[in-house]
Amino acid sequence: MMVVIGPVLVAAAASSCLLTILSGNVFACANDLPVLIGGGALFVAGIITCLVGVIMPEPYARPRSPSGQIATPQTGQMCKKCGRVNAYGLFACPFCGQTAG
Repeated sequence: MMVVIGPVLVAAAASSCLLTILSGNVFACANDLPVLIGGGALFVAGIITCLVGVIMPEPYARPRSPSGQIATPQTGQMCKKCGRVNAYGLFACPFCGQTAG
């Protein structure tokens, strides 16, 4: 977006400044200088942003395992009611609420 807006501002300010000079008022071009400088700054900032995006793209998310569960073996007690492993060391199963007993 800045790469497009910057040159448009520069072109508008430069053409306005040129027309002011051609009309005979050389010093009235000073009003267009902030727009000219601001448009150039936007353009340069846009180019830098594009280059940073090319050099350092966003990292890709790691794909999850197909089963959706951790592949490492879990240690703990197996729940008699739901069959899951209670690896948290809790008194009751965190999945179904069955108490160990």
